[in-house]
Amino acid sequence: MAPGRSIAASIALNALLVGAMIYMTFAHNGASSGNLGAVMGGTMTRDVSVNARKNQFQSGRRCGLTGKTGQTAYKYCFSHKRATKRQFPNIQQKYIYWPDGQRMVKLKVSTAALKTIEKRGLEAMAKEAGIDLNKLPFKDMRPERTEYVKKHSGEVPMSKKWVSGYWRKVNKMKNPEKIAASKKSQRVGKYYHGKIFFGRFTEAQLEQLNDVGFEEPQVEEYEDGLEVEDTSVDAAGAETSA
Repeated sequence: MAPGRSIAASIALNALLVGAMIYMTFAHNGASSGNLGAVMGGTMTRDVSVNARKNQFQSGRRCGLTGKTGQTAYKYCFSHKRATKRQFPNIQQKYIYWPDGQRMVKLKVSTAALKTIEKRGLEAMAKEAGIDLNKLPFKDMRPERTEYVKKHSGEVPMSKKWVSGYWRKVNKMKNPEKIAASKKSQRVGKYYHGKIFFGRFTEAQLEQLNDVGFEEPQVEEYEDGLEVEDTSVDAAGAETSA
């Protein structure tokens, strides 16, 4: 083969290979970008904050009502050399009573804002700050709630389905022989050292659970006929006056 033809053939072959590589590169990028767009489109358009409690206060040492935050100041040493420092307000987590809602709402406020709340009112300041008091953590202070808590003090909260007997109907035994032979009592919840235990307790166990945390007052008992000298303040004062 002539040298000219071999050079032309090698150039054509190289050009064909370069064209194939360029085509494959563009095809691969197009496919990957299309898949990436589909994936990103599916994740970016989904609202991940649905039914989630959003924090209405900005993070950091900042008052939630007034927006008061730290400032830059100077500190001086003995030789009067100056250096910068940060001065932050006194930020506290406080439960503040909201009269209209009859609840104690939890706020992150500065101590200076506490005085402002007494002058202007909590609802007016929260409205200016764009805070919805109904969405804040709270302690219910309604009279019916306090009466309920006082009436059911020491009782473990149970779900409505459990109280209404929904689970007993769903999981009810259908074999009459097993029902007749069953000696199980209802499972109840009890407080014990700050924890909740569910189970079928015997009378001795219930007495042990109920007696925890209640100490009998120490009363000094004396034998009959034993004379005890009264050393109280009233007795001493009566002796001196006499």
